[in-house]
Amino acid sequence: MKRSRVLIPLLGVLLPFVLAACATGPLEAPADSAGQVEPRAVTADRLPADEQVWGGVIARVDNRADATVIEVVGYPLSRQEPQTRQSTTGRFRLRVEGFADPVDYSSGRRITAVGTVSGVEEGQIGQSDYSFPVLEARSVHLWPLPEPPRSSGGVRFGIGIGIGL
Repeated sequence: MKRSRVLIPLLGVLLPFVLAACATGPLEAPADSAGQVEPRAVTADRLPADEQVWGGVIARVDNRADATVIEVVGYPLSRQEPQTRQSTTGRFRLRVEGFADPVDYSSGRRITAVGTVSGVEEGQIGQSDYSFPVLEARSVHLWPLPEPPRSSGGVRFGIGIGIGL
């Protein structure tokens, strides 16, 4: 009896952490991660055959007649979320069927997509030539915008040593 009185609250505290550790990203991704390559490793001669999960930060959006092309600065992913505090993995172009509103797909917004690499397009970043691998998106996830910092109403309370102005 005493054992269950301790065990049940302990499970209630630990269970959310265990479930969170098993959580996957928001997109249905390929089961085999062995075929994943970074965008910078793709060349016209070496296109990956497997579906890729790439993500990063939107650099620019180009709405065309039949599709939208989103230029993305790639970053490593953790549970499919771009880790922007790490070094980039190279730029790529993400082709999305139809119209993607540039207000929603704005520069600086984090994005992750699953799809196949259809080829490489030549382009420029500033004055430099660049080869962009093109990911044909099967599914796309826009990450929520960060919450703006809240202003304190002028009154703060804290415990510790320090000076607050």
